[in-house]
Amino acid sequence: MAFSGVGPTAACGMLSSKCKQWTAKDISDELDGSIHPYEVPHIGKKLVGDGILQQVPGSWPVVYTKVPDVQHYKKRILTLVGNGRKRGALPTKRKPQVSVKVHVSSRPPKFGRATEITIDDIDQFARVRKKRRKSPLLRPLPEEKFKRGLLQLFGELGKFLDSGIERDDFITNRLTINGRRHVAAFALKGPGQRAKTMNPARWGKRGNQIQKLVSAPADVFVLQAEKQFDEDSLEQLQNLVAYKAVQRHRTLFYGHIDRADSLRLRRAYPEFF
Repeated sequence: MAFSGVGPTAACGMLSSKCKQWTAKDISDELDGSIHPYEVPHIGKKLVGDGILQQVPGSWPVVYTKVPDVQHYKKRILTLVGNGRKRGALPTKRKPQVSVKVHVSSRPPKFGRATEITIDDIDQFARVRKKRRKSPLLRPLPEEKFKRGLLQLFGELGKFLDSGIERDDFITNRLTINGRRHVAAFALKGPGQRAKTMNPARWGKRGNQIQKLVSAPADVFVLQAEKQFDEDSLEQLQNLVAYKAVQRHRTLFYGHIDRADSLRLRRAYPEFF
């Protein structure tokens, strides 16, 4: 601020003075002659530029007057005149100060996640964890009979008819993982298919049964067939569930029950299959 150059005492006198106008000689006298009247126009120009004084247009000798708004901030100005630290911290047009508040959350954003499960993770299938001894191979069950066994294991009393246009073979909210209930959708395939390996084309007449399964309103999606699953079927299931998990910002689960796990279930729960 140019005003600081005339000294705190003189500045106080000029702002506190009842005089409304000053000539160069008046300002020199106010400063006890420390500045010659010939030097006042140079200082006055800076004061006018800083908005401390106004110059009366067309006057000669040059006449300066007070700026009304400055009087309102007189105390603050005089404090800054006498305190270099506060004056240096004062925001100006050339040295603005911007205060920005940033809120950092320690909670990570929810992006969604797809988690693979097996029959060992499902509470209703707990017996398979203990069934380790080898048993004779069993003939594959018809799809409807395997579905009935699963429905009994889940305690599901609803009826799920095979219409050919459904998204899943059955859906239940009784499946639990570590004691927590989930809505689960199942797609089953019986032994009618001659192919020994299940690829995406084997799922549904149009090969779109996996897509239809994942579109169901569930958070667990399971494929079952007493056959071997090829990698394309498993990858398609994984990718579709992962995409849905991100869209819904939730953790979703997916899995498959192949020939080996189907046999484990049937041997662990012969009363249902």
